Amino acid sequence: MRKRGWLFDLYPSGKGITLWIIGEDGMKTKGYAQFTPHFFMHVKESERSHVENIARRLRCTVSEEWIYKTEIYSGKQIPVLRVSTPDTLHFKDAVRRFESEFPYYVFFNSDLTPVQMFLYERNLFPLAFGEYIFEDDMLVSTELQDRFDAMDYTVPPLNVMTLKPARTDAAPKYQRSLTLEVGYDNREYLIEAETIEEVLTELNAHILRFDPDVILSQYGDDTLFPLLSEWSRKTRVPLYLNRDASAGDMKTAEVSYWTYGKIVHRSAGFQLAGRWHIDTENSFILGESELSGLLDLARITRIPVQKQARTSIGTGLSSMQLNWAYRHGVLIPAKKQEWEKFKSALVLLLADRGGLIYLPIMGYHEQVAELDFTSMYPTIMYIHNVSPETVNCGCCSNDSVPELHYTICEKRRGIIPETIGAVLKKRAEYKRREKNAVSPEVKKEFHQRQTALKWMLVTTFGYLGYKNARFGKIEAHESVNAFAREGLLRAKKIAEDRGFSVIHGIVDCLWLKKSGATVDDYEKLCDEISGQTGIHISLEGIYKWILFPESRMDPAIPTANRYVGAYTNGEVKVRGLEVRRHDTPKFVREIQGEVIELMSKASGIEELKNSIPAIMEIVRSHLEILRAGRVPPYELIIRHTISKDADEYANNSVQAVVARAMSEAGVALKPGETAEYIIIDHTGKKNPVKAKPFILHQPEDGYDVEKYAELALKSIGVLLEPLGYTYEMIQETSGEIKKKRKMRNPSVLQGTS
Repeated sequence: MRKRGWLFDLYPSGKGITLWIIGEDGMKTKGYAQFTPHFFMHVKESERSHVENIARRLRCTVSEEWIYKTEIYSGKQIPVLRVSTPDTLHFKDAVRRFESEFPYYVFFNSDLTPVQMFLYERNLFPLAFGEYIFEDDMLVSTELQDRFDAMDYTVPPLNVMTLKPARTDAAPKYQRSLTLEVGYDNREYLIEAETIEEVLTELNAHILRFDPDVILSQYGDDTLFPLLSEWSRKTRVPLYLNRDASAGDMKTAEVSYWTYGKIVHRSAGFQLAGRWHIDTENSFILGESELSGLLDLARITRIPVQKQARTSIGTGLSSMQLNWAYRHGVLIPAKKQEWEKFKSALVLLLADRGGLIYLPIMGYHEQVAELDFTSMYPTIMYIHNVSPETVNCGCCSNDSVPELHYTICEKRRGIIPETIGAVLKKRAEYKRREKNAVSPEVKKEFHQRQTALKWMLVTTFGYLGYKNARFGKIEAHESVNAFAREGLLRAKKIAEDRGFSVIHGIVDCLWLKKSGATVDDYEKLCDEISGQTGIHISLEGIYKWILFPESRMDPAIPTANRYVGAYTNGEVKVRGLEVRRHDTPKFVREIQGEVIELMSKASGIEELKNSIPAIMEIVRSHLEILRAGRVPPYELIIRHTISKDADEYANNSVQAVVARAMSEAGVALKPGETAEYIIIDHTGKKNPVKAKPFILHQPEDGYDVEKYAELALKSIGVLLEPLGYTYEMIQETSGEIKKKRKMRNPSVLQGTS
């Protein structure tokens, strides 16, 4: 049988790898592929007998064979023992058994999954289009008419169903009751059954009727699917979430981990067989680039769509590197094996620096242009051949890296530049197509795709210095920073030599000003900088006005990553202010957002000053609603990440109070999860509770008018104080000084929430 279509889904099974193909006719076909995954062990000949003894005790058949493979850092062929098993379901069990008997540095390719190896070995990828030839139900060959890095490709028409709690103002695990809402064919259906048996039966009816290829859920991983599965086991009513009835639950473990100085919680992933389940609340890349960007990323990383939706961008990047290594016979260490080399104090002083930053000139500025280097760090890695195995390679002698005088290999291309070249090329082309799009739909499509690739390129640099990255090396990370600093310094000098003043500079961006400069002048400057640095830089836009506010911690100094400005085309760009922060109450975001929108119409600083009365009218109207107790509770929610278990807090901070309250209510927040609460009395003097979790908040609890008014006024102060309008003036003009103490908890007095 020849099936022409797209590779939709795949997962391990008793027959090897189960495949689902969506044909051009829309039909879904299940088949299988025989496959024998393997890993490598760098052991002595004398240890072969120990390997064989372990293999005999396993519940799957294992074979061993001596072969030669390439070690990445030396580039030399070394003898390794290949350990293989045709049992894809128990491959990881076999790996764990061997790992318990040998040290970690013995293993290579051992943390790859059978699905990864299958895709790498057969040169396949998610949604690969071509002819799939089966004998009976076993795949015997493929004839691809597609490439993983293709710019133009088709995606099969997918039946998409949505599944979410009817009430979406709080996560369902915080809700006392649960009503489901199912959507498909441009209609929405409410499941309001009296018993859980009826809920399951009605949900099954919708699934059988529509036969979705994709289920987009809200809180599906964290709550909905685990709860539905538990109900199914309890009532013995089968659940038809899987298209493949023979497959069981495919659930990953939840995890909390530290990254970049903060703790992050990732919910368990609940994946389906023969269908995709994607939780919009548990997918960073879906939130950033929607389904179009997710699919493009899955194709280029060769990670199945459901896993790519939940995994980190860094894992996708690693998969590209692993694919290159696998297909070129390069051994992939199971754990990082290249550690930082000894450095003198002087070298450490030079090397241990990040990107170059020029602190901005505080306050408002007019007619400032922003110039951005395009994918600066990945481009540096590509053009300078920066990679873990090429930096200080041992076979070459040169001073390629500025300041640090590290050597970069001249004899071979590194794994990093080899893999990111396709990503750089694709993103540049997608940005070009987005710019030249003839319709909003096409523009949106290419924007989503290039955004997904942007995040991958951003991550490329971080993984060079990541302590656990298999293909990471701190000297490579330091080299990229050194090249970047030199590039920004060179760009600054070129600009200043042409009479431009630098208002601000941060890593890969410059904000410049020159009296009378035109768009053409800035474009010519960009061409000159691009030519001399080898990295493309472009004009992002010219601001009518831009504000670089003072630091929250010290009003005498500015901050590099907080600013707001209005381009000459009317668009607004905001970074670091309350309107862009997820932990800020919606009430505060809306006030600041309305004020910024009003300010965006001003042509310069003088018009901004003239708009202050209108700004204060916006503030007064919102504060009147706040004082009257008519702000809905969900607009007052403050979100903070919980860093500890509830019983580990030793103080009585707001976060501690909320964590304990949630725990007492039967919902224990895990480190990295977000607490949602409303401030009742931030001082704790009148009400020691201080704050209540949103889900436990009642109308009679009210809210702290003074605190929310303070938050709102401070957000406006950021914008107005640089214009000479002090915080005290804002308070007085808004009427807050006179009225703020009149109603302690107005929702109690008004009887509303």
